[in-house]
Amino acid sequence: MQKFQKNCKTLFSDLLENSNDMLFIFDVQCESIKIMYANKAAVETSGYTLDEMNEVGIENFRRPTEESKEFKEHIKELKEKGSMFDYAVLVTKDKREIPVEANVKIVKTEDSIYNIAIVRDISDRAEYEKRLKIELNEKTKLLRENNYILKSYQDAIDANSILTISDPKGIITYANDNFCKLSGYSKEEVLGKPHNIVRHEETPSEVFKDLWDTIRSKKVWRGRIKNRKKNSDYYIVDTVIAPILDSDSNIKEYLSIRYDVTQIVKKQKKIQELAHTDILTGTNNRLSLNKTLISCKKEKINIALIDINRFHEINDFYGENIGDKVIKKFAKKIQESLDKEYKIFHLQGDEFIILNISLSKESFTKSMLKLNSALSSQELTIDNKTFNIDTTLALSFEKPHHLLSTVSLASRYAKHKGLSYNIYTPQTSFEDEYKSNIEWTYKIRKALNEDRFTIFFQPIIDTKTKEIFKYEALVRMIDEDEKIISPFFFLDKAKKSNQYTQITKVVIEKAMQAVNERGISCGINITLEDIESEETKELIFKSLQKCKTPQNISFELVESEGIEKFEEVDEFIKKVKSYGCSLSIDDFGTGYSNFEYLLKLNADTVKIDGSLIKDIDTNQDKYDIVKTIVMFAKIKKLSVVAEFVSSESIYKTIDSLDIDFCQGYYFGEPKPLE
Repeated sequence: MQKFQKNCKTLFSDLLENSNDMLFIFDVQCESIKIMYANKAAVETSGYTLDEMNEVGIENFRRPTEESKEFKEHIKELKEKGSMFDYAVLVTKDKREIPVEANVKIVKTEDSIYNIAIVRDISDRAEYEKRLKIELNEKTKLLRENNYILKSYQDAIDANSILTISDPKGIITYANDNFCKLSGYSKEEVLGKPHNIVRHEETPSEVFKDLWDTIRSKKVWRGRIKNRKKNSDYYIVDTVIAPILDSDSNIKEYLSIRYDVTQIVKKQKKIQELAHTDILTGTNNRLSLNKTLISCKKEKINIALIDINRFHEINDFYGENIGDKVIKKFAKKIQESLDKEYKIFHLQGDEFIILNISLSKESFTKSMLKLNSALSSQELTIDNKTFNIDTTLALSFEKPHHLLSTVSLASRYAKHKGLSYNIYTPQTSFEDEYKSNIEWTYKIRKALNEDRFTIFFQPIIDTKTKEIFKYEALVRMIDEDEKIISPFFFLDKAKKSNQYTQITKVVIEKAMQAVNERGISCGINITLEDIESEETKELIFKSLQKCKTPQNISFELVESEGIEKFEEVDEFIKKVKSYGCSLSIDDFGTGYSNFEYLLKLNADTVKIDGSLIKDIDTNQDKYDIVKTIVMFAKIKKLSVVAEFVSSESIYKTIDSLDIDFCQGYYFGEPKPLE
């Protein structure tokens, strides 16, 4: 689930890409402002591509109005306020000028500051306001005397707007059908009543103070207001209120024009909720936890980490589908055991964080020990299978920015020592872990010296023909007792002991040998660490020079979300492609992997991560995400591989999505070439 949450914007980008409103995302961290994203509506309306926008510069296609500021001044004000409405003129590539209204907001991340702007073409409204300002100021007396002309204006507005007119005291004198339909009140119920008949208690009084101060000073007020319907439900409207003046410039009445944006606001809120909610358990996710810790102003925060001991055995023996059901039921047990004083977050796998700011350290510890004991004494029944759950509890009471790291350390220490719970202290020791690292360092070195690292090959299948298209080379270590060891157990230890490069060398040499001697096509995994290693790159290039059919080799880039030096990576990709090799982006759809990386890296193939594929036949959200990835890939003429295809049902779903290739135990497990 962590993989998904890190890429949750992949899901939402499709929704925003098809919005009728224009969407821009600006990086405003530095003095030089850059447009990072523009959706389809923005590109089609402006006539500029994203690259052209940045080349032209925002100042050259966004012109301020009398009521707005130059863009840099606007950004300065936005950083102070956090969010606001902005009004400007969009100058298109063909020199058309379109008045726009922008709902803008500052979003801060760990590494930058972004301005997110939802921009709406308000040509009709602007034209009306322009006419209103000119004609109502210059011909107020004439319009008051001519009821027919006023009625014509009302009819024009009535067709598409929510309209009311009120006297200088705010008493409603006119309400159109759209207002009545939206609010639920009849005209008889609102005429003669003040506008606060629809006032919602959640709209701050400061909004109305600003509103009245503005219109009483004979200026136009614009803003967003939450109102209450007759049935106590609510609706949200973007509102423009203009004072109507008589020939002596006295306020005679107020004209209020509104646009219903309730569904837009609800969708925005839903997107925010999804971004901060764990799909599997329905609890808060890591993103929500990070935001909570950053925003929490309390110095004292109580935090606990609780997880299921040996949970990987459930996944290994019963499969991840059963494992997911165990996690869901485990989360429900936690929720049922705690009240609203506690916030629950699902981090990854079987790890849950419990946060509290109201209890004392002693009370929180007591309640968490009680929870840990209760969870460890319960049985979980899943699909007629009974699981006796044993848990480990870790607690930390450090400062907010140290909480996650310290509670994780406390949990690891408890597992090393076989404790049911542990409270973090600075004296927490990891001598056992160091001992384990030393032992693995020796095992890896001995295996390298004795040539006990080998390659297993897993077939990648053409979805339509079900024939083997190529293989993926996967490293395995053969223990002294001839037991096959997965890289899960030794790869991290190899990196810590500076033996990773030697293992990579074995993989490259043996994979190239198989390509040369067996005539197969083969995918080789590489990491950013490999690309940054001059020794590894030199080995790859020399091996490709000797390879008979380098066009049969593809490099599968993993951990692409960590790329910072794109120039160095791009240089490597160009070099291997000059030999005829291709590039695949592995584990796509997880972490921060996104469509931008595909374009920047000039990839040939997308390998969709197994976490999205393993239950695609039953999970609509994952189906929609994969469908979006495939659609994008087809547009960009990229081939697509689905990993973790483990059943006929999953295969049929993959086939229906027109995915090019499949990989998984349904077609074959990794093994030596026959």
